[in-house]
Amino acid sequence: MNAFWEFVKQHKFTVLLVLVGLVLAILFFTIGFWRTILLFLILALFFFLGYMLDKGGPEGIRDFFHKLFSKDS
Repeated sequence: MNAFWEFVKQHKFTVLLVLVGLVLAILFFTIGFWRTILLFLILALFFFLGYMLDKGGPEGIRDFFHKLFSKDS
């Protein structure tokens, strides 16, 4: 078992990306391409909102959207 963890430590990005590819393949074959894309877009949106809440709280989100939609350059 120790040899397995040494392999994972030496090749961490390879192992991680193979696992990501495996999850993507399973999602593509089970729920389809467009539903998988929609799932990742929704996850990315909520990740971004969570990041903004962690970084600046509700005021951080309000400031972000104010800067995004303000007419000032």
